[in-house]
Amino acid sequence: MPRHPINTVPSVWLAGCALLTALIPWSPVHAEKRIEERRAADPRGTVEVSDVAGSIDIQGWDRPEVEVTGTTDEGVDRVEVGTTGSHTTVRVVLAHGIRPYHGGEVQLVVHVPAHSSVAATVVSAALTVSGVLGDAKLQTVSGSVSGEVGGDLRVNGVSGPVRMTARAARHTEIGTVSGDVALTGDGGELEITTISGAARVEAGTLSRVRLKTVSGSLSARLALTADGQLDAESVSGTIGLAFPSPPAADFDVQTLSGAIASCFGPKPERRGYGPGTRLIFKEGAGLARVHVSTQSGSIDLCARR
Repeated sequence: MPRHPINTVPSVWLAGCALLTALIPWSPVHAEKRIEERRAADPRGTVEVSDVAGSIDIQGWDRPEVEVTGTTDEGVDRVEVGTTGSHTTVRVVLAHGIRPYHGGEVQLVVHVPAHSSVAATVVSAALTVSGVLGDAKLQTVSGSVSGEVGGDLRVNGVSGPVRMTARAARHTEIGTVSGDVALTGDGGELEITTISGAARVEAGTLSRVRLKTVSGSLSARLALTADGQLDAESVSGTIGLAFPSPPAADFDVQTLSGAIASCFGPKPERRGYGPGTRLIFKEGAGLARVHVSTQSGSIDLCARR
C-alpha cells in the first residue's frame, strides 16, 4: 500500500502561532495593576478593610493617613479608599462578571495610623496585622490570620490557622471551626472556641478564661488572678493546663471515659455510681475557680515552677 505524506501544515501553523504570541507585547488585560492610594485619616479612628482573595498586610505607622499599595489581577476593577469622619474604608471591588473564588486576587499593604482600631473581613486571603495599637476585629473564611495587636482582639474564622499575639488586650475572643489557634497574651479575659482545630495558649495572669472544643486539643499555660475563673470543656479532645504554681482555687475536674492526671492536689477518684472519673479539691485560700470537663478526652493538670 502506498504511503501518504505526513501533513505538516498543522505543526507549522502551531509553531508560527507560538512565535507570533512570543513577539506580541503582553496584553494589559492580563498584566498586574499597580495600586497606590492615600487618604488623610483620624489618628485614633477606625479603618475597615474588605477583600476576597490574595493577601492583606495591615501595618501601623506614625502618620495621620491611610496608604494602600500593592498589585491586583485582572479580576479586580478597583480598590476604593474612602473616609467619612473618623471612619476609613478600604474595599476591593471585583470586575464585572467576576465572582468570588473565580479571580480577583490582590497583594496589598495597608498602612494605618498606629492607634487606629482595625476591622478586616476577607474570604480566602492571608491576613497579617502588625504595629496596630488599637482594637482589632478580624474575620476570614479560609485564609490565615497572623500578627500582633495592642488592643482587644476578636477573630472569627472557619478553616484557616490563627497565630496572634495580644499582650495588652483586656478581652480576647477567638472562634474557629477547623483552623488551629496559637495565641500569646498577657492579662484580661480570654475565650477560645473551636470545633476540630487545636488551640494553644501562652498567657500571663488572666481573670476569666473559657476554652471550648469538640474534638480539637486544648493546651494552655497561664496563671489566674485571686478571684479568677477558668472553664475548659471538650467532647473528645484532650485538655492540658499548666500553671506557674498551683492556683489558690476550687478545682472541679471530671471526665466520662477519659483519664485525669494532676501533678498537684489529691489523686482522681472513680465515681461511686456510673462511669467517669472526678477530681474535686481546694488549693490554698483563694477565691479562684477551675472547672474542667470532657466526655472521652484526657485531662492533664500541672504546675511548673
